[in-house]
Amino acid sequence: MRLHSVAAQLYIPETEEELDGLIRDFQKRNQPYAILSAGSNIVFDNHVTTPLIDMMSIDNHITYLEDGDVYVGTSVRVQTLIRDLQKHQLGGIEYLFSVPSSIGGALYMNAGRGKSVGVAISDYLKKVYYYDTTNNKYCWYEKNTNDFSHRHSPFQDAPRIIIGAVFSFKEQGESETERLIKERMEHSKKYLSADKPSCGSVYCKGNPIVYRLLMGRKRGGAMFSKKTPNWITNTGNATSDDVLYLIRLGQKIHRLFFCRCEVEIRHIR
Repeated sequence: MRLHSVAAQLYIPETEEELDGLIRDFQKRNQPYAILSAGSNIVFDNHVTTPLIDMMSIDNHITYLEDGDVYVGTSVRVQTLIRDLQKHQLGGIEYLFSVPSSIGGALYMNAGRGKSVGVAISDYLKKVYYYDTTNNKYCWYEKNTNDFSHRHSPFQDAPRIIIGAVFSFKEQGESETERLIKERMEHSKKYLSADKPSCGSVYCKGNPIVYRLLMGRKRGGAMFSKKTPNWITNTGNATSDDVLYLIRLGQKIHRLFFCRCEVEIRHIR
């Protein structure tokens, strides 16, 4: 959103040992903290007092395993992975090329296309390497299809920090990957308000009619996009209060229509 927020404490672990030490220290002091990856779907206060742990330097590896599977570190950008897979004649997630996310964040949110399309990054997932903050140890999670749904993963429900994952991507020619990337970028240009700062979809569950009613509603420098439903943009000098006001407005209108909505954006103070 480019809200020009300032954090009192920002930690950037580069090894598993550093992350383990940070978590143990926070636990010892009973100090709440927040985990960050690339920052999509997050709104920060102007002055953030919650200590932040930035996961974008802990594991940037992409490793091609002997059985054809691919290990990808949590810090790897989605675009970087797609381009690397292209060189190895693999693909399947080109629809995420326009998403400003890391692999860790994409897995956490189970990033994909619309609910009606029914495809997501977890389609190619086999297992996840994570840090268990309850027992302070590193573990592997074997994928259970029932654990994933539209914009939901089991990592949203448990005290686990994603470190990396093993995928089994499909074979795909470089030219086909290029075609799909181009198709996605053209779609984004046509339907998404990518010309202004945003943090992605506001609600992961909601009513399309309400989304349409919200389009163009504005508070300060924040506005529900006139082009993209369910999308708040920073039109200039927006504050977190502006964005949060619009989110609450959307919730209120959903209630007036007796519709359920669920906010996807996280607010960190």
